[in-house]
Amino acid sequence: MIPSCSEEKLRLWEPNGSTGNLAREFRCSDFMASLLWMRGVGEDSSQEEKRNWVKPDLDYWMDQADLGRGSDDACKIWSTVSENSNIVVYGDYDVDGIASTTFMLELAMLRKARVRYYIPHRYNQGYGFHRSVVRTIAKSSRKCDLLIVVDCGTQNVEATELARSFGIPVIIFDHHLARGELSASDALINPHVDGNELSRKLCAAGVVWSWAWKNELAPRDWLMRSLDLPALATIADCVPMSSPLNRAIVREGLEVLRTSRRPGLKSLMRGVDLDIPTLDTDALSMRVIPCLNAAGRLELADLSMKIFFPSISVHQHAQELIDLNRRRRDLSTKIISDIERGRVGGDNYRHVLFGEDWPAGVLSSVASQVCCSRDAPVVLAAPAQPPIIRGTLRVPVGVDAELILSSISDELVSWGGHRMAAGFSVNSANWLSVQRRLEDILAGIKCVPEKEDILCWSPAEIDLISWKDAERLGPFGVGNPHPRLYCSHSGDICAEPMGKNGNHVKIFVEGRELLGFSGEHLLKNEVSPSGWVYKPRVNFWRSSENLQLVLERVVVGAA
Repeated sequence: MIPSCSEEKLRLWEPNGSTGNLAREFRCSDFMASLLWMRGVGEDSSQEEKRNWVKPDLDYWMDQADLGRGSDDACKIWSTVSENSNIVVYGDYDVDGIASTTFMLELAMLRKARVRYYIPHRYNQGYGFHRSVVRTIAKSSRKCDLLIVVDCGTQNVEATELARSFGIPVIIFDHHLARGELSASDALINPHVDGNELSRKLCAAGVVWSWAWKNELAPRDWLMRSLDLPALATIADCVPMSSPLNRAIVREGLEVLRTSRRPGLKSLMRGVDLDIPTLDTDALSMRVIPCLNAAGRLELADLSMKIFFPSISVHQHAQELIDLNRRRRDLSTKIISDIERGRVGGDNYRHVLFGEDWPAGVLSSVASQVCCSRDAPVVLAAPAQPPIIRGTLRVPVGVDAELILSSISDELVSWGGHRMAAGFSVNSANWLSVQRRLEDILAGIKCVPEKEDILCWSPAEIDLISWKDAERLGPFGVGNPHPRLYCSHSGDICAEPMGKNGNHVKIFVEGRELLGFSGEHLLKNEVSPSGWVYKPRVNFWRSSENLQLVLERVVVGAA
């Protein structure tokens, strides 16, 4: 069913005279110029601001990136790596962690080092760099000359100290916010510690790849072929796509993914019915990335790691990931049903919800959905390995999740994350106290719903050429959303059913069709829209392409 929304939730942009001057300067369509104007680009903008948006150049923006002083320290250690080196890469179980781990493995193999990896179990161990694993590595019969920690570790002080006490050098590559005491590793590369603003927008795989690129640690053509990894991680970790460096990484990485040299990844993309030559960020975020995340959420992330390396079983591994993702969706649906039917929380807890039979591994994605639908902060928690309870916190824009957890850190076993998403572990004996404290904090947060920026644009005034011109502002994502357009409406709805079962509709507006998927309710004329929100997309059919306008919301006037 196509949702309705109030005009009050939209910030409508009416193009003005300045967009024409931008169109002439950039030699682009008026449509693209209007989108640039919405993004804050004007005639008086600096050349760097303009270079930011129109086809960002990877070389240029890599030169602008400063990862911090730890980069040089890491290079000195890396220069000692040889075929006699024994390296362990310690990662995380989400796509960013998997991609970072894979890249470091491949970089070490390029030096002919002996290398293995370790990724913690989400359910049994949780996020972070753990002392128990350090002990296992140190006491193993397999030697470890260097421990490389990716996508975590910045504030895992005790684990880092323990590794160094065993005589194992530690390099940490991370991108999480750095608050409080930092790990005293041999090299810490985290732009949030001492890097510049551009680098602070990178995901962990982006940090690791940028470090290798800036320090020429591998041939340029090899690094370009490896851009599929930071591109996947950048999309998956929802880091800002308003960053020209992130957009350059994803733009080039998409080209690598479209001609992927990885049989397992190809098999996975085909298994979820993707047209690989036309792959885009939406397809990756909706179909591929959930499958890669499913292994770490429900079992072990090792299955996702196997997708990136050649083997005779890659097709089987791809199917296993697809099956796991189906299972994850079913579990998520059950949790959402529990919440909607009031089976958890009750009168006392509206923001902090606990499910005795919820699988802890799937809570983060469900929490994101609940936070988005309610436009309010939410914590979902469930039992993990006794006596631990694991929770995930999601907050709307303008609220700091990490700051919230830091205020109750005295009762937590571990915690970490980003401004809008964070996770924690707590001993079950402390759970009721933590639940009460979090409920009080979240209930006191006053969220002001952010208005969505929408460009007023007639469907009659957009065609395939102008849309493909505007796609130069992509790839789209967080901070650089896919353009949504608005057109007003008055009178009756002119529509006809579409599809085999008539579940979809065509809405006729200003001589163009808006495709309303699952919009059969609009045929009944039970709503009186004041306008439509729609988005353009390119449709490929039998080797030809055409522009489709997809109806996303029915605007029904002020609330």
